[in-house]
Amino acid sequence: MSSFKNDKPVIAIDGTAGSGKGTLAKNLCKFLKFDHLDSGILYRFLAYKFLKKADKKIKLSPSFLTLAEIKNVSPDIKQELRSDKVAVMASKIAKKKNVRDFLISLQRDFANKPPGGIGSVIDGRDIASKIIPNAEVKIYVDAEVEVRAIRRLKQMNLSKENFLEILNSIKDRDSKDKSRKESPLIKTEESIFLDTTQIDEKQTFEIALKLIKKKIDYI
Repeated sequence: MSSFKNDKPVIAIDGTAGSGKGTLAKNLCKFLKFDHLDSGILYRFLAYKFLKKADKKIKLSPSFLTLAEIKNVSPDIKQELRSDKVAVMASKIAKKKNVRDFLISLQRDFANKPPGGIGSVIDGRDIASKIIPNAEVKIYVDAEVEVRAIRRLKQMNLSKENFLEILNSIKDRDSKDKSRKESPLIKTEESIFLDTTQIDEKQTFEIALKLIKKKIDYI
């Protein structure tokens, strides 16, 4: 386990695509007054900036990408961050160790100095295992892949005709996330498993909050 120890309380949420980890993270932050960081957005934003650069070279300095810049991103750019083009590039650069190391530093800075000064909820795929290994609470979220595909269809406002395409895309993402050499998606021994297959957003939040209260006594 890494020697990094966060200065403020952190709830680390890892999980598969479409499992509901991002929604859970946002709902917990709203209730607890914690700050939220979606680690996936960091990779997408870095990919977006890379695609916009004329020389196509990433110089990973503190000024190239800041948390303040991501927080104040415009609605138009947010839309671009969800594009397939950015997603493909994000997947490519995520394999590079120097990129991951750079973003690990950003995430740990956020954990130590959350904007609100209270604590944070950070969601991704290697938060508990790699980024914040000493987080006060670790949650691993998953659901049956067919259920996740249906959720993604609704999220993207797509028709049922796109189901197989989305299903295969999620299966492929699962395979890549779990088999990659650098920081694969895993459930750590300390992580609480939360299966959202048959529960909705509200139930997921309520179950998670009860578990968190057992770990952090002042909540």
